[in-house]
Amino acid sequence: MVWLRIIVIFFIFVSTVKSSELNQQEITYFNFIDLNNDGFVSIEEINQSIDIIFQLIDSNNDKLISTSELEDLKEIVEMLQ
Repeated sequence: MVWLRIIVIFFIFVSTVKSSELNQQEITYFNFIDLNNDGFVSIEEINQSIDIIFQLIDSNNDKLISTSELEDLKEIVEMLQ
């Protein structure tokens, strides 16, 4: 589960660091994780978002993510970009 958090944080904050301003993609990721829309992301919101993402990826609900499910995640991430 820790690696999934690392992946999510990586895609959110490291996708493109070219200026001091956030691009639209980074703002979208931030808004996705800011579950209560208060303009801040708490550790609880990160954990909740990861749980939601894990449930979406784990299509067969076995509490495990297979490589085929991970490939589905990759397609989702590519669609968001």
